Amino acid sequence: MDKIALIRIAVPTNDEVNIFPKMLGMADKMFIYEINEVQIKLIEKRNNPYAKTQQHLKTLDVYELLHDCEIIISAHIGKKGIQRLQERGVKLMYKKGNIQKALQDIL
Repeated sequence: MDKIALIRIAVPTNDEVNIFPKMLGMADKMFIYEINEVQIKLIEKRNNPYAKTQQHLKTLDVYELLHDCEIIISAHIGKKGIQRLQERGVKLMYKKGNIQKALQDIL
């Protein structure tokens, strides 16, 4: 029997319904989903300890929080952050609004 490939997707949120509309690293939470050809499943809600910080290379700290995710769906990521995440093999998708709708759009 073939094993269905699971992909992990991270989505920043503050209200647990919508994609956080500002910079990725400023979101209070990161929702982690597992997705395959037929199903989307929320598997974890991670608190972002860097939401209120402004440290140098913040993207790398956020990456450590999301290192097990292949895709990040976000409304906005800074230019340097985009480069740093892509260098680490993360696929970036830009969406706004409802999390569930954004996830359905990529199925």
